Amino acid sequence: MTWLDAVPVVLVCAAWLILPGLPVSYALGLRGIAALATAPTITITVTAFTAVAAGKAGVHWSVPLVIGVHLVLALLAGLGSLLLRRRTARREPDPGWVLGAALLVLVPTAVLGAFGLVPGFGGVETLAQSFDSVFHYNVVASILDTGNASSLSLGSITSPSVTGAFYPAAWHDLVSLVVLSTGTSIAAATNLLAGIAALVAWPIGCMLLARQLFGRSPAAMVCTGVLSIAFTAFPWGLLGFGVLWPNTLGMAMAPVGLALTASIAGVAEQDVIGRGRAWLLLPLCFAGAGLAHPNVVFTMAALGFFVVMAGMLRRRARLRAEGRGARGTIDLLLVFLGYALVGLWVVTTPVFLPVRRTYWPPFESPLEAARDVLLNSPNLKPALWVVSVLVVVGAVLSIRRPALRWVVCAHALSGVLYVLTASVNAHGSQRLTGYWYNDSFRLAAMLPITGVPLAVAALVCAATALLKARPSLVPWLATGLTAVVVAATGGLYAREHADVLAPVYQTQGRNPDFTLVDDSELAFFQRVKDKIPAGSVVANDPWDGSALLWATTGRRVMSPQLGFDVPEPQKYLADHLVDAGRDPKVCTVAKQLGVNYMLIGKGLFWPWIEAPKQLYPGIADPGNRPGFRLVDSDGSSKLYQLTAC
Repeated sequence: MTWLDAVPVVLVCAAWLILPGLPVSYALGLRGIAALATAPTITITVTAFTAVAAGKAGVHWSVPLVIGVHLVLALLAGLGSLLLRRRTARREPDPGWVLGAALLVLVPTAVLGAFGLVPGFGGVETLAQSFDSVFHYNVVASILDTGNASSLSLGSITSPSVTGAFYPAAWHDLVSLVVLSTGTSIAAATNLLAGIAALVAWPIGCMLLARQLFGRSPAAMVCTGVLSIAFTAFPWGLLGFGVLWPNTLGMAMAPVGLALTASIAGVAEQDVIGRGRAWLLLPLCFAGAGLAHPNVVFTMAALGFFVVMAGMLRRRARLRAEGRGARGTIDLLLVFLGYALVGLWVVTTPVFLPVRRTYWPPFESPLEAARDVLLNSPNLKPALWVVSVLVVVGAVLSIRRPALRWVVCAHALSGVLYVLTASVNAHGSQRLTGYWYNDSFRLAAMLPITGVPLAVAALVCAATALLKARPSLVPWLATGLTAVVVAATGGLYAREHADVLAPVYQTQGRNPDFTLVDDSELAFFQRVKDKIPAGSVVANDPWDGSALLWATTGRRVMSPQLGFDVPEPQKYLADHLVDAGRDPKVCTVAKQLGVNYMLIGKGLFWPWIEAPKQLYPGIADPGNRPGFRLVDSDGSSKLYQLTAC
């Protein structure tokens, strides 16, 4: 599939993220950028919870099911809005040019992003060659195989004997819907949906936050849309590390969560959402983020603290002016105390202890990490000088504007968290950074959430200052200044962003040690696909790339995930399958798991790590040992049928 061939699938990915939730947002009374930007959040949340409910009810996962649920919710939301119409004040919608500006800038933003995405991915169906990607691909394969997309069960794909293993599956649910509705491959659906999350959902979420910060400003819409994809840390950093597709999807919701919080806190400029709707949507946003990736919940809560405090300070000032200053102070202290108590529970509860103990070695000094925050070059990436100057100037200007001070404070917090994990990562700091796995990439991804509006503030203020006498021309000047930024940064650092993606997606011919499967192995998988009956399970060592047989052909493998231990009962076959002709217990376990075949791959991923080499001694070429029949081979890649059983 060429990139031109992929255009219809790209449109389907965009449709799946936006269209199901759009009728619901409109039925709730949202209009313009508010309706458009909240639609992906509604889609993600409703889709993930539909999957959970369907799994519990035993209903097969399907496209009509998801569409039907969204339509029913839109109908219910519409009825609710009609019933409450007289009780709620009608909110004046934005002029059409606000949404028009957002839509007009979205296309060039996506095109500019494609200049980094396309060369970074290489091909539409290029497989990401990483530790985590195998699991994510195979979760989608499991959904397509079983018709169960529930987050409450997909964690058990690595061990079928364990039921009810939770794994947040909003990402995988959406990828499966793209596959079901287009017939494209899992790899293509994954790459294209990741691109839409990064280049469509994220920019419109940022534009909603900008709308809440800057009011009805077409200049802010234009600047925000373009600048949202300029930062390496996000979305590019998460797409090129891990790879963290679920985290990317969740982080695209974070600006929407802050925009909703701004409505509730009363700090939005000409609020476009409304407090009542925000109270309804914010819990949905948190729930959806939790089913996309839980650390996004912590991101929104941490940054949202400053939004809430800004609102409480504004409320205290208003009450003081009314002669009720004591009431405002007490309310402020109570809200702060509530946050403090929740924070105390989070840092002391053993619930998060396994996550907090995740260790990544520090790789730079605190001073170097702070420099990286200022230059937007986290994790040893190139400095983004132009964007960084805009962020610093925007921060200085925002400090002087009470409505924007919370953005500066939130940005500072993100910077501190990054510095702690990149340069310290000790027991004490892990109480603050552990909810992001003490991972500098995940924490760095928080910086653009506030970095984008700070950079926008710099451009909008510059345009406004230069055209004080002719304010009607400010949007045009802001657009021109944004174009200058694009030109000065080489198309928003397109080459640098492609370089961030390439090490994960384009390993063939560059570094065999980082390659799970090459083209010859993928061709072998397709060749043996029809020689493996549907429903059969293939025993394998996932570290040799054979785990990707499931995602690329639909033939299930015994071990679908890279890991450093093997669960029971797969462990017995991992240790002894090669002795099937002499060990009767092998057949007992093989029948229990449905194993009829064994696949041998070319070589091990990350061969310098010793532990995986000891995990699968029983998954080996049997040679002339009894109990096996060679079905097909291509060099060291071999498929055997288990005849001993």
